[in-house]
Amino acid sequence: MMTQLSSQIANLERSRKNYEKASKEADRATDSFKRADADLNLSRAEVEKQKMNMTIKQQQCEDAKNEYANQLQRTNEQQRQHYQHLMPEIFRQLQELDEKRIRNIRNFMVQSVEVERNVFPIINQCLDGIVVAAKQINEKEDTLLVIERYKSGFDPPADFPFDDLSRPDGVHHTPTIHPALVLKPEAVTVKGTMSSAKFKKRVGIFGIFSSNKVLSENLF
Repeated sequence: MMTQLSSQIANLERSRKNYEKASKEADRATDSFKRADADLNLSRAEVEKQKMNMTIKQQQCEDAKNEYANQLQRTNEQQRQHYQHLMPEIFRQLQELDEKRIRNIRNFMVQSVEVERNVFPIINQCLDGIVVAAKQINEKEDTLLVIERYKSGFDPPADFPFDDLSRPDGVHHTPTIHPALVLKPEAVTVKGTMSSAKFKKRVGIFGIFSSNKVLSENLF
């Protein structure tokens, strides 16, 4: 719409310039005729020629004037339509579009709250179930289950006997070492740690929550 209005204004400016040019030419032709009519040395034919030229230029000026007046009327009418009807209608449509956008956002907010409210009872039931399950946890029973599953089963070793070197029979008593405390050479790694192959059973102590089926059934 702005392009159409600008084009109409440009047409008005061209018609105005044409009228201005025609008016100046008509004025010059009129002045020439007056000088020729006052000059007694010119022939009647030359005077008539100047008069005819004046008449033509005046007619052209009148035509340009009428075209300018018509173009001025069209431009003013389009300008009034543009600012009083066309642009206000566009602004009205834009306003309605924005109001629709705001209305949809409002409805979305209300619906979101309704969805959240409908979910709250389900969430509360889940939370209540978590609380009930948590209250049933017994730390002493759980630790006893772990101890029962991973205890070695060995009895504590006996006291070391006194080796009396002063006995006359020369018999020495070698201290008795509990079998559980005896480590074979292959059971010690280069770093002096217990071989995982020899103590594979006790690895579970550090993996209490591993995927051991028996322990999982006891714990849960």
